[in-house]
Amino acid sequence: MSKFFLNNQSLNIDDFERFKSGVIQLMSIEKKQEHIFFRNETCYELTHFIEKIYPNIHSDRDIFNLYNFFAKLSPCDVEVQDEATANNYCTSDINGFFGIDFNGQTIAAHKKIVDSPSYSKWVQFYQTNFEQLKAFLGNSVITKNFEKSYASLSCDAQNSIKEEFEKAANRNLATRFHPDTKIVKDVSVSKKCTVFELRVYRPVALRVYFNEIDDTVYLASIEQKSNPDQNET
Repeated sequence: MSKFFLNNQSLNIDDFERFKSGVIQLMSIEKKQEHIFFRNETCYELTHFIEKIYPNIHSDRDIFNLYNFFAKLSPCDVEVQDEATANNYCTSDINGFFGIDFNGQTIAAHKKIVDSPSYSKWVQFYQTNFEQLKAFLGNSVITKNFEKSYASLSCDAQNSIKEEFEKAANRNLATRFHPDTKIVKDVSVSKKCTVFELRVYRPVALRVYFNEIDDTVYLASIEQKSNPDQNET
């Protein structure tokens, strides 16, 4: 379960309209269920809360919605404003910060969340190779056999499988993974069961057996080719 911390300094900007616009960007983030967005009570001491939000919270619907966004964040009893504190609090360096303007702060770029695109980049940055493959394929059904074989491969070999699927998808054929005998080969033994073979050349020669039905990819197994010459059957 990953943790994200509201960065007070990033909210401390002069222009209230820019503050509102920035908060609205944060409100638009559709966070994953397993992610927690924290705020420390010190955020309520910021000038915009004292001078703009509190005096108008019951008379201005937009300002009430802004306040409600902060109120619904998970409370954190520790003021986490930098990476060292975040890593210590999480006992891990997999965490992030969300706010409006991080200019001048020594926080890793991929940990600065200001809107939906930057949140998506954070998610992608920390995805495992397997999660990246699943995300790229979209709708998929994956056997335990495939998952086990994939986990046993080196990181480079795992990356190569995803790269070959990406190459296949960029060929602009009838479907994303339509066979062409070079990257993807139809190795079906009967018309009743279609089987495709993805050919991976490096760092080891691999065959990935799968099928594609409508918009769903079915990953069956991975086999290492004893003969590294992929052109041979």
